Amino acid sequence: MRHLLLLAALIATPSAAQPGPPHEGMGGLFISPSGEPFRGGEGRQAWFARADTDPDGALTLAEFRADAMTFFKVLDANGDGKIDGFENQAYETRIAPEITRMSFPGEGGGDRRGPMGGDSQASHIPRGGGRPGGGPQRGAPREGAARYGLLNEPQPVRGADADLDWKITAEEWAKTAGKRFAILDTDGDGKLILATLPGPPTGPRPPR
Repeated sequence: MRHLLLLAALIATPSAAQPGPPHEGMGGLFISPSGEPFRGGEGRQAWFARADTDPDGALTLAEFRADAMTFFKVLDANGDGKIDGFENQAYETRIAPEITRMSFPGEGGGDRRGPMGGDSQASHIPRGGGRPGGGPQRGAPREGAARYGLLNEPQPVRGADADLDWKITAEEWAKTAGKRFAILDTDGDGKLILATLPGPPTGPRPPR
């Protein structure tokens, strides 16, 4: 009987291996190109509408970059003009903790156990967040924030650390925003239209 009670307690206890939240298409999470989380469904539309300050139904580079800089100020909690390791850790643990949770079997990088997150080099999120401004190469598994957003970039904050010094300046952030815009502006016309942006990646498979 004691063994049965112990087993029941373990099942009821939350663990890092539990599935993360559903994707946007399932009423869950959207992560903007700069890494800002939008929860509760329709997040992509909410982000686009806020960034489109005209509003004319199209995002220019200036609007896209201004939206990214607004989130930079949120991440730069002490207002010193850069995002340091502690502020990045706050991003991973408090602002967007979903990006450090496990992948599902058959999704992204396979069945991963335990949290990623923090500033530990043991995290399986690439140190620089993948290819600067766009994440891993095309066809790479989607991990971290890439599972919820438009770009295949696992960690958008680290992805802006161009010189790999563990600090992201406002200049680095603005330059990275420009690179991300260029990746999304596939026809090179200098504007982004909501209807032509990539759809959310396939959501996690529920356990059978």
